[in-house]
Amino acid sequence: MRGLCAISLAAVVVWLTGIAVAAQNVPAEMREKLDACAACHGENGVSPNQDVPSLAAQPDIFTQWQLVYMRDGTRKVEAMEEVVKNMTDSDIRFYGSYFASLPPPVPEHSRPAEAESAEVINLMKPRRCANCHDEAMAGKGEMPRLAGQREDYLVKALRDYRSNARRGRGQAAMVEMVSTLTDNDIKLLANYLSRLP
Repeated sequence: MRGLCAISLAAVVVWLTGIAVAAQNVPAEMREKLDACAACHGENGVSPNQDVPSLAAQPDIFTQWQLVYMRDGTRKVEAMEEVVKNMTDSDIRFYGSYFASLPPPVPEHSRPAEAESAEVINLMKPRRCANCHDEAMAGKGEMPRLAGQREDYLVKALRDYRSNARRGRGQAAMVEMVSTLTDNDIKLLANYLSRLP
C-alpha cells in the first residue's frame, strides 16, 4: 500500500510540474484567449463539462486540424463558432502545441479489469483502432488521444460518427468503423477508454 501511495504521489508531482511548465510558456497575449478555452474545456485542458472533450495531451496536429476544420466550417460545432472565426494560423499552432504539452487527464475510475479488456478488445481489434489511435490509445499525428477522455464525450463522438453527423478528417473511415456498433458497444468502448491512463 505504501508503494502504491508513493507512486500516486510521484504521478501527481509529475502532473503538476507539467502544468507549471506549460503555464510558464504562455505568451501574455494568449493568456486571455486560454481563459476562454478553460471556461468549457477546463483548467489545464481537463474538461469538467458534459459532452465537452478534454484537450490535455491531445496530439499537436490533431488539435490544429480540428480548429482549422471548425474555423473553415468543415466541422460544425456551434459552441466553437465565435471562438474560432478570427483565429489566425499562428493562434492555431500555439493551441496545438500548448494542449499537447499538458499532462493527460487522470482517469476518475480504476483501470479496466482483464475480463472487461478482453470484451472491448474483441470490439476494437477488427476495427483496427490501434492502427490510427496508437496501441495505448494515446493518439498520434492527426488522430486523437482516446485514453482518459470523458466517457460522455466518447459516447457522443461515437454516436455522431455512427450517424454520419461527424466524419473525421473529412473521410469516411470512422463512419465505416463504427457503423455496426450497438449503443451497448459504444457504452462499453467509452467506459473502457475513459479509464485508460
